[in-house]
Amino acid sequence: MDTVMADLVDVVAADCELVSRRISRDAFRDPGGQPESEVEPDSFTVGRTTVATFQVGRRFDGGATGIGFAVSKDDGRTWRSGILPELTVASSPAGPNDRASDAAVGYDAAHGVWLIATLAIQGRVTRLTVSRSPDGVSWSTPIVAAEASSSSGIAFDKEWIACDNGSASPFKGRCYLVYSDTLHGDVIAAKFSVDGGSTWSSQVQVSQKDGVGAIPVVQPSGELVVVYLAQGSRIESAVSLDAAASFSAPVVVAPVTLHAESGLRFFPLPSADVDPSGRVWVTWHDATPRGGVVQNSVVLSTSADGSTWSEPTAVTSGRDAVLPAIGIDPSSGRAAIAYYTVRPAGIDFELVESRVDGSGWGLPLRLSAQTMRVTWLPNTDSGRMLADYVSVHWSGSRPLVVWALASPPAGANLHQAIYETRG
Repeated sequence: MDTVMADLVDVVAADCELVSRRISRDAFRDPGGQPESEVEPDSFTVGRTTVATFQVGRRFDGGATGIGFAVSKDDGRTWRSGILPELTVASSPAGPNDRASDAAVGYDAAHGVWLIATLAIQGRVTRLTVSRSPDGVSWSTPIVAAEASSSSGIAFDKEWIACDNGSASPFKGRCYLVYSDTLHGDVIAAKFSVDGGSTWSSQVQVSQKDGVGAIPVVQPSGELVVVYLAQGSRIESAVSLDAAASFSAPVVVAPVTLHAESGLRFFPLPSADVDPSGRVWVTWHDATPRGGVVQNSVVLSTSADGSTWSEPTAVTSGRDAVLPAIGIDPSSGRAAIAYYTVRPAGIDFELVESRVDGSGWGLPLRLSAQTMRVTWLPNTDSGRMLADYVSVHWSGSRPLVVWALASPPAGANLHQAIYETRG
């Protein structure tokens, strides 16, 4: 298959079978960031519109110089991009924070507003901020949903945002912000908003200690399911039937066996989505031995209620596969999972789709035209980094993947950027 990596302005021959386009570029040159380094994209799609967000100017000791966004209103064919304003000192206009991280995006249909949640850091102060936009292009001054100080590190970590857009839900228009509260033993906590992200509730505890990577998903009837990595050894879930006023006791989705990729930062954080029937699908990477081989595989578990889960099944085999993201077509119910593969020669990126007849998974499609070498990636105190998560949603009946790609550096500058691919 012809695979092309292109800029938005590049003219690509009509007979090219698979085209990925760069949707943003790191233009920061501050001394704290690593030039030309973008990492960790999230995206969300409504109709033909997709909004993506990501870190720009990754720093070795955590976070990034700024948070970028990109928006397409034609199923990913064209894009506009920029930097969230008034968030960090590098933003234009400038904001108060030194750095920012963990950007995630959602959409509130009841209030007609896009929301980007960010972890923002100013000295010892950590803020959970929410930027609002009516169109994905013009963004508000960030709203502070939570703020705390810590003398030993960040006060919060790995926040995520989702809104209840279900036409039959009694809680339609309620948005949820979930995160790790590191000041209280890394418990998973939640807040909610009923006014399009303008104000946020007090904190509600979701889990016991040592949770990270929480993902909220909302079933059609309004049940909120939160999945997360617990104590680095298992995926857990908790359910709220009253719009985050309270949560059930957590249950174990599945144990997780860790297998570190030498020199690389790949955490087994979950990704989740809901199909049209309301079933929750959760994927992560796991190194439980299969066939006598110890390597990371993408695995999948599903649940009708967020409390009882199917036995995990492997989606990949025969190669080290990490950092999966899942997206489900809200019309057909077909699923797509995107993930990185690690080989002796470097790193590639693949996409696999469920078959139309529901009988399993099709053959993987390689999206990276050139294998990425480890030394092309920005460095962090946890290893070389592409992302802690990537994203896939369906647009125009096809999966639209937003991911980080590293190319050969140019001198002292890296060459890692955010790309989109229509599967």
